[in-house]
Amino acid sequence: MICEHGQTQETSRRLNSSDIFDQRERLGSLQASSRSNGTEQIGLDQINCSGQDSTRETREQRKTSPGKILERLEFIEDAYISYVDGHQRRLEARLNESREQKEAFKKAVQELKQEIYTLVSDQETNENNSE
Repeated sequence: MICEHGQTQETSRRLNSSDIFDQRERLGSLQASSRSNGTEQIGLDQINCSGQDSTRETREQRKTSPGKILERLEFIEDAYISYVDGHQRRLEARLNESREQKEAFKKAVQELKQEIYTLVSDQETNENNSE
């Protein structure tokens, strides 16, 4: 197909040497859309061969009902809340495990200290008795 005077016309699939005159017209073109932070950004030419704005057509085709949008939003919200709740439960479980480990460590250290005090006091008692 080729575009001539805003009309699309059928052509054969065979490449004809006279058909190569300007392939850019059929393929569309790139244009510099803007500059951002000193770099040139390239965007697609928005006008198709019929002279219509293809982005407007796409937006019109994408029009969905507010109900569908709300349904998608609620799905995203539920999925995210579920993820966050699960993550919080895992964090709380790890925090509780950490607290339990801390208490077990403190208890073990206290028991060792008590054993040391007992040994030291027993040794002092034995030394005093032997004098």
